[in-house]
Amino acid sequence: MAISHEERALDSGERELVAQSRDIANLSQAQLTDLQKRLRARRDRVQRMIRTRTRNTATPGLDAGARQKKALLAEAVKRVTDEVHARRDAAKRSPAETATQHLAEAVQRKAENPSWRGPEDVTANTGPAETPNTKIAPSGALHAEGMRAVIARSTGDR
Repeated sequence: MAISHEERALDSGERELVAQSRDIANLSQAQLTDLQKRLRARRDRVQRMIRTRTRNTATPGLDAGARQKKALLAEAVKRVTDEVHARRDAAKRSPAETATQHLAEAVQRKAENPSWRGPEDVTANTGPAETPNTKIAPSGALHAEGMRAVIARSTGDR
């Protein structure tokens, strides 16, 4: 396995921590928190070392390897911290925000997948044909019982 030029400044343990910080999607919350603590401890140790060397030497800036190590560890800490914050914010999302997001996703899925998959020439069915009721007289009929009522309404008695 070839080590990149940037990672040559790191020792094997630090290299493993930085590699884990690049693949944080499959880490649990507890593993992520533990990784964050270990990365911060390593970064802080390197930072203290740089400050001590700078204070003790007359020409600052000669410790380029340690500064590169600190930069790589700081990037890893930032990646892990951003992921921790993103997971925390996702857990704190209100039910209304969650419902709104689910509704937007459902609308998008519905737009992508139309529900009608049948032929285009089918028309709506109007239901069964009506059968006339032959047991009662039609309204306004001039036969038998209906005749007296119709005449009374139209002109009066005859």
